[in-house]
Amino acid sequence: MASPALQLDTMKFFGRLASDYREMFDVSLEQLRGQRILDCPGGPCSFVAEACAAGAHAVAVDPLYAHTADELHARCEADIEGTIKAMSAYPGAFADLDLAQYAETKRTALRGFLADYPAGRAAGRYVAASLPALPFADRAFDRTFSAHLLFTYSDPASGGILLDSPFTEVWHFQAVHELLRVTERSLHLYPTTTRTEPAHRHPYLERIVASLEAGSTWSCRYVPSTYERGNAAQNQLNSSLVIERRA
Repeated sequence: MASPALQLDTMKFFGRLASDYREMFDVSLEQLRGQRILDCPGGPCSFVAEACAAGAHAVAVDPLYAHTADELHARCEADIEGTIKAMSAYPGAFADLDLAQYAETKRTALRGFLADYPAGRAAGRYVAASLPALPFADRAFDRTFSAHLLFTYSDPASGGILLDSPFTEVWHFQAVHELLRVTERSLHLYPTTTRTEPAHRHPYLERIVASLEAGSTWSCRYVPSTYERGNAAQNQLNSSLVIERRA
């Protein structure tokens, strides 16, 4: 497999807006009204705050929620700057992105997150935990969303971007099954491709899908995504995976 267009030596902590979730998963806030929603990992995203304001019952999980708002603010700002610097070293891989605007979008999401985080953490909307072990009952959520952890932070040999990644194929199987355990209706995963150019379906994902489809509980389908990944080569096969509980 070709080398990924971007490689990192640490995971980055920055977030997204609800509009980004709509582009990744083709799901609007209006569609989530009244539903129990899990965002895992949540990071410094404004999604939970925006979803709750729209009438959903949303919860985010991230191991860094053990930290204060000030600590997360500092960590996120440093990671935005570090990521933009790393992306700038691969200009062809992100030719279709305005990196300054990309960074500002991350800071807008951070501001929305920080405005909700202190009260939200006290109310249980932000839970410090990590895959593959979540502190929730079976089928606690109607829908679960998971973006930019699975597959993205696998090792470069598999098509991910994290050097010396601890997120092995075994970990991915455990993480997906844990997300499914706490989900009543559907699990939505993004991205589904490698970071190589041109992008391919991630091999871990393909084997997870084959395993799930062989059973009688879950069905899998790909949903086209409009989320901009950086260039035409990365946008090939750009879609989320929806894993739905069979009737």
